[in-house]
Amino acid sequence: MESVRAVERALELLECFSEPRREIGLSELSRMLSLPKATVLRLARTLESKGYLIQDVQSMSYRLGPKVLSLGKVFLARLDYRQVALPVMQALRDSTQEAVSLYVVSGDQRLCVQRVESLQSLRQVVNVGDRLPLARGSAGKLLVALHHLDSGVEGIDPGEIERIRRQEYAVSFEEREQGLASVSVPIRDDTGQVIAALSIAGPSFRFSAENISTYLQETQQAARRISYQLGYML
Repeated sequence: MESVRAVERALELLECFSEPRREIGLSELSRMLSLPKATVLRLARTLESKGYLIQDVQSMSYRLGPKVLSLGKVFLARLDYRQVALPVMQALRDSTQEAVSLYVVSGDQRLCVQRVESLQSLRQVVNVGDRLPLARGSAGKLLVALHHLDSGVEGIDPGEIERIRRQEYAVSFEEREQGLASVSVPIRDDTGQVIAALSIAGPSFRFSAENISTYLQETQQAARRISYQLGYML
């Protein structure tokens, strides 16, 4: 059991890193994990020897190593639905002129696993591999609602989540970032399980009530096409 606990601690250490925290020192890791420095140092050295961490020779702080990236690539390569979704997403982008993204739940965040950029000069910037909050933005709220994660995510309006669950779509205005809006709908696999959120996003001034109605209808149609190709019988 001690070896299992060591694995858990090593994974918890890796999960300390995020976009805002790309490099973390030993003292900070010790505080975040509530573990003695000596214990954290042993874990860090083991992870470093396996390529999961790199220690900066000047600052002595740690950052994620190349092995993490290689595992991420393996994970993404297994997501066959990304390739199924891509041409449909491209067609949706061409029709609406807005950016189209595919998100999945990843821990307590959402992960962008596919992306087709807007053709407009003013657009939202998100990259494949980016992690965003579950509590803010239409894709996050949709995934929370349809995966029934609301009890474990803070900052969620229960009434809104229940409404999203009933209507099976979500709309967001300037929740994650000022000036941005989005509409999201679910993608289902052959078992009917929600596996991803298909989202169209752009500057909020282009998301008028009339445009949202059009965007929602086209995004729902695109999601049905993707889900059908994945074996979901409507």
